[in-house]
Amino acid sequence: MNVNRIGIGFIGGGFITKFHIQSLVGVRDCDVIGVMSRTKESAEESAALARTLGVGDAKAFDSITDMVADPNINALWICAPNFTRIEIMEEIVAAIESGKGELIGITCEKPLGRNVKEAKRVLELTQQVGLLDGYLENQVFA
Repeated sequence: MNVNRIGIGFIGGGFITKFHIQSLVGVRDCDVIGVMSRTKESAEESAALARTLGVGDAKAFDSITDMVADPNINALWICAPNFTRIEIMEEIVAAIESGKGELIGITCEKPLGRNVKEAKRVLELTQQVGLLDGYLENQVFA
């Protein structure tokens, strides 16, 4: 694990992932290492964008477990559809608990869940394996 640079893996390869990849052009000391999506084509497109923009030598991954196992990935950004949040976190936790890899942290694009119960479950799973966490919200609705 490189402590001087942060390696990022994106879960989801759609619009918001591409938006985040573009925003990393102005960020130092981080690299996009990989993208995993429901469709390989989407993951490959987002990984290619990262390479084109010079924000990492990203590749498409076949599974979340494979991303967790990559020692160059320190943090995962969940940008997949909101109905997949718990399933994604369960796979991350299972991979970490089975010793398949280490992560420092995780971020999740809004919303954290479809309801409060799901959001609390995502947080519980994050805390279960001691991950730092961040929530990506550009507007707070009250």
